[in-house]
Amino acid sequence: MGAKEVVSGLYRLSNGGINAYLIDEGNEGLTLIDAGFAKHAEALEKDIRSIGREPSDLTNILLTHGHPDHLGSAKHLSGGTTPISLHPADGDIARAGIIYQTMKPGPGLLTGILFRLFIPRKPAEFPSFDPDIALNDGDSINIAGGIEVIYTPGHTAGHVSLLWKRDRGLLITGDAAANVIGLNYMLGYDDLPTARTSLTKLAGLEFEAAVFGHGKPLLSGASEKFATKFG
Repeated sequence: MGAKEVVSGLYRLSNGGINAYLIDEGNEGLTLIDAGFAKHAEALEKDIRSIGREPSDLTNILLTHGHPDHLGSAKHLSGGTTPISLHPADGDIARAGIIYQTMKPGPGLLTGILFRLFIPRKPAEFPSFDPDIALNDGDSINIAGGIEVIYTPGHTAGHVSLLWKRDRGLLITGDAAANVIGLNYMLGYDDLPTARTSLTKLAGLEFEAAVFGHGKPLLSGASEKFATKFG
């Protein structure tokens, strides 16, 4: 698909329906948010080059959670030098390089059907790594005017969302929710009651736009839509 600018300075990199995001701060470097499957490494590098930058310009890799479609290429793209950030509760997954299927379907009949069709039952492996930086609830990351870490467990124990405090706010949801056929729950969660609490937490925040690990961006009125769906 290639890199597509969502808002000024934020690019969506999508491979097989899995989104990663790139913040371009010019001379301050690039921040990659999520990193696709391991097989997506070359495609992500190509996407970075499509905006006139190089993978070596990466200065930060922030991971929303420890699933292989979001951290699979992190080790490769870090080159052993770019720091990788992840919540400590998902750190053991990253260090093990393997994840076992523990999720259950999200709410709704259609979600249950799609879960059984598309969520693999076998363990998934990826290049293991030891995260360099812990992302904890309320942390303020000094990138592009400030990004706040919002702890949103449920999809995984260590899932985080990221609130970019630019303009009227942009929420990077990871897999807390999806926007594939409208704003909705993800196909699966490790702990659905906890995920509901996390989504209620997000619904109480103020942000104009939201982007997702799966699905299209919401570019206006996003927090109101979250409040209606999950509040």
